[in-house]
Amino acid sequence: MSTGMDYGDAISTLISWARTRPDVRGLVLTGSAAEGTAHPLSDRDIQVFATDVPALLEDESWWTRLGEVLVVERLEDDDGNPTRLVYYAGGKLDFTLLPAVAFAGRSYDRPFKVLLDKDGAAGTVVHRPEVAMAPEADEFSESVNWAWAAALMAAKAIVRDEPWSVKLRDHDLKEELLRMIEWEHRARYGSGFDTRYLGTRLRRWMDSDVQAELERCWSGFGARDSEQALLATVSLYRRLAERTARHLGFPVFDHERVAAELHTILRSGTK
Repeated sequence: MSTGMDYGDAISTLISWARTRPDVRGLVLTGSAAEGTAHPLSDRDIQVFATDVPALLEDESWWTRLGEVLVVERLEDDDGNPTRLVYYAGGKLDFTLLPAVAFAGRSYDRPFKVLLDKDGAAGTVVHRPEVAMAPEADEFSESVNWAWAAALMAAKAIVRDEPWSVKLRDHDLKEELLRMIEWEHRARYGSGFDTRYLGTRLRRWMDSDVQAELERCWSGFGARDSEQALLATVSLYRRLAERTARHLGFPVFDHERVAAELHTILRSGTK
């Protein structure tokens, strides 16, 4: 499969440009491409370490020259560092701009590849795989309460025939479902079990029975289909939450009582 964008050429062009810029001190490739497992449609994630990040934000010619730009998302990462997610014809490059002083001594929880290192900082950079911590009791309780709250609101939206609201509440519920799936797998397989991020590579790490149940957890706009998907989602969430609570020794939540309320709401629409 070909995406149409030659990532090798694009990255080579980026490196050549960076060599001419005194303010750009390093480039690091992260993500699946650095791991050697990138799908042809995978993004390329690149960190740019610079002494003058604002200058790179103001002059965008350095990434516009890498291909035909279609769409750009100008965002910040979780640490407040500016990012540029650039969708090119046939590919996508995600740039994170970081201060040059953040390069030396940096730690990565996944494999990385240094593309450019002007200051010899790479020798102090380490790969330290992250070991996911089990949730605390209050974090676990938060997820259970948020999941059921989203489910109850989705049920009300179904009865009121508000399909857009159903989808919004379903999104909240699915976020908690994924969080519980990850916790449950790590509780059984160990804290080092890799559940990736945002459900990526689920075909590789998620149990087949969970994948099979997920097939019933989505629907169209129809009320009946939405109700069936909602019930399938809460059923899966509840099963995993109960099993995870047992593994971690957390207090038992009264899922049955909330489930009864959910069914009461859904039945109210049949009168």
